[in-house]
Amino acid sequence: MNNETKYYLGLDIGTSSVGWAVTDENYKILRSHGKALWGVRLFEAAKSAQERRVFRSGRRRLQRRVERIRLLQELFAEEISKVDLGFYQRLHDSYYYEEDKTIIQKNTLFAEKNFDDKVYHQKYPTIYHLRKELIDCDTVHDIREVYLAIHHIIKHRGHFLFSGQKIDVITSIKTSFREFQQVLKDEMQIELVVDHVETVEEILKAKDGISKKEKNLKDVFHVDTKDKQRCAILGLIAGGKKSLSHVFADESLEDFEKNKISFADGNFEENQNVLEEALGERYYVLAKIKTIYDWAILADTLQGKESLSYAKTAIYDKHRKDLILLKNAVKKYLSKEKFIEIFRSSEEKYNYCAYIGMCKKNGKKIAIKDSKCNQELLCKYLRGIFKNISNESDQHLIYLKQEMELNTLLPKAVSKDNSVIPYQLQEIELKKILANAKKYLPFLNQTDEKGLSVCDKILAIFKFRIPYYVGPVNGAHKEAGFYWAELKIEGKVYPWNFDERIDVEKSAEAFIKRMTNKCTYLSGEDVLPKASLAYQEFMVLNELNNLQIHDEKISVELKKDLYQNLFEKYKKVTIKRLTDYLVAKGVLEAKEKEKISGIDGDFKSSLSTYLDFSRIFCKKKVSLAILEQLVSDITIFGDAKDLLKKRLKSYSCDFSDEEMRELLTLRYKD
Repeated sequence: MNNETKYYLGLDIGTSSVGWAVTDENYKILRSHGKALWGVRLFEAAKSAQERRVFRSGRRRLQRRVERIRLLQELFAEEISKVDLGFYQRLHDSYYYEEDKTIIQKNTLFAEKNFDDKVYHQKYPTIYHLRKELIDCDTVHDIREVYLAIHHIIKHRGHFLFSGQKIDVITSIKTSFREFQQVLKDEMQIELVVDHVETVEEILKAKDGISKKEKNLKDVFHVDTKDKQRCAILGLIAGGKKSLSHVFADESLEDFEKNKISFADGNFEENQNVLEEALGERYYVLAKIKTIYDWAILADTLQGKESLSYAKTAIYDKHRKDLILLKNAVKKYLSKEKFIEIFRSSEEKYNYCAYIGMCKKNGKKIAIKDSKCNQELLCKYLRGIFKNISNESDQHLIYLKQEMELNTLLPKAVSKDNSVIPYQLQEIELKKILANAKKYLPFLNQTDEKGLSVCDKILAIFKFRIPYYVGPVNGAHKEAGFYWAELKIEGKVYPWNFDERIDVEKSAEAFIKRMTNKCTYLSGEDVLPKASLAYQEFMVLNELNNLQIHDEKISVELKKDLYQNLFEKYKKVTIKRLTDYLVAKGVLEAKEKEKISGIDGDFKSSLSTYLDFSRIFCKKKVSLAILEQLVSDITIFGDAKDLLKKRLKSYSCDFSDEEMRELLTLRYKD
């Protein structure tokens, strides 16, 4: 190849490589310096921001937790220093090995001669035992014990999915079940009707296996086993593993990596972002299905007890009882080697040591790293060991085998199921502990110049969350352009003075302006919410305009007829529903279904907002302007129920309590 040779350079550019080749005019590979001029350059494929976003969210969540604990320590600091100057330092160093601590010592909480960690743990085997004690008794307790209980509640305060709702509503299945039924009907045109919701409650609370629960649910809902979609939905509620392609009747999901899911799977929460990305708006349906499963887990955790600490101490007592019975059974029916394998070996993947993440060697506790054994895997492992052992006269053995079969043997107080605990349960205990503690800890009643007591500030720390529509309150973000909060008063923002220093209404308005763009069609006009009545009407008519029958566009009269009798009645207008209607009207012959064209399968657009408001305001006439404003507010403030409720009360239209409740359940996005 010389400088005058004519040649082609071909490139094949991919996400992780670039292939290249140099040919002559006849597409023959050229050579230079004895080498063929073709090759490939490989490089690492680009990654989406999803993984980084997950880690960033985790860091911010931990930072907020650390800040809550820091504020709590400030409130207790002066009084605790009077009793124990090194208490906070020991807590801070508790993460380290003894030789790496600031002050080398084995104790992490209490280091007094007559009251060290050993004495404390004998008195309170778990933190829930301490919390239970402080709830029940108003007698004098060590201030450090009170701090530890409050510290635990504020650190693990529970989820805020039912923000503002009362605990009796949350612990009742009726509200969640009603919303679950409504979502299935609105979004998937599926009706799951049962005579008595209490029957469903009994099935989910029963100590039965997943398969039996699923069968009982199918029976009570009268679902045919051939109905894959309804069976999949009920299977998820029971805790089974089902395909999303069956749940949503969507074959395209069969190739999705996470097609098969189970709410009982410990990895479900980790895969949430992946599922949201794949399902889009349909993830909301999956979330509503999960609320029924979560309710069952919460009911199982509480076991009918009003207090979380009472329930957790009962779980601890059951674990201790089960462990004694299991050890006795192993000693009675199995060899000494088997006992060592189950209770002492760090090599077994699914034994008791792997389950608790710790084993004893030479009298010392050793942590087992990367232990992934859960209760289900442990019970499966034990079932295999006790498979051929039976003794009808041994009631303890019968009990153990039953518990293994139900996967309820040796429950743990700390597990993935704790993620279903709402903050209201923790709040009830925090208030009871503070009510008792302030009788013998006078500083909890001390007030500042605004009249706020230390107790008030602790409760404010517990419940405080910066609303997303307020955004960062640290002025350092101004230069980066990530700051829009409107201040009433300059100064440090604390959970207990947030409303005093931040103008929430103006901040929300600023948030709206940041989120609102201008229309690309109509110059100068603001964009509409996706759920806007006007926008949905436009989208439906846009699809109807393309509809053809016998290769001819439909008449204006037929278009109006379809609009009024299909779209104004059903949230999902399918091709089958359209065809059946046209046949019934005599527009089509039954055998001419293929004569419909201009649409790709079912209609993609819907008058869902119109149907929502028709249901809510069936006995009241509300102006279109108010309805459009409702859509806008629900779209922007749908996750901030308190602010949304406040805005709804400012409307000129006086909403009834029932209408207000229904409006607050609506969820519009984009």
